Amino acid sequence: MFAVIVVILIIWAVMWAFYKFMYPRPPKSMMPQKGDVVTPRTCDFCGNSLAEYRGVLETKPASVTTNTAQPSSGSMETAGSMETDSNVLFFCNYEHQADYHAGKVYDPNA
Repeated sequence: MFAVIVVILIIWAVMWAFYKFMYPRPPKSMMPQKGDVVTPRTCDFCGNSLAEYRGVLETKPASVTTNTAQPSSGSMETAGSMETDSNVLFFCNYEHQADYHAGKVYDPNA
């Protein structure tokens, strides 16, 4: 009986060491910091969901998002005080951002 318990403990120790080696903790720089937004966002290029702090946010230029006509004071106040989702593009990484602006179409099988 003692041999069985010793073998189980040895196997447990070896497996613990194996998993510690194979699956180490990620570095602290990859974990969310204080003030990071952790809500999931959808990539505008591939459609995958990712936490906002892990991706790339891009605000559209003012010339693209507004008309050339002078906005009224009410719309100017809301546009200045809060960004809407229509004015912000979100990408998983810089490659998706570059491909989006190059006009490429995402192919999940590539």
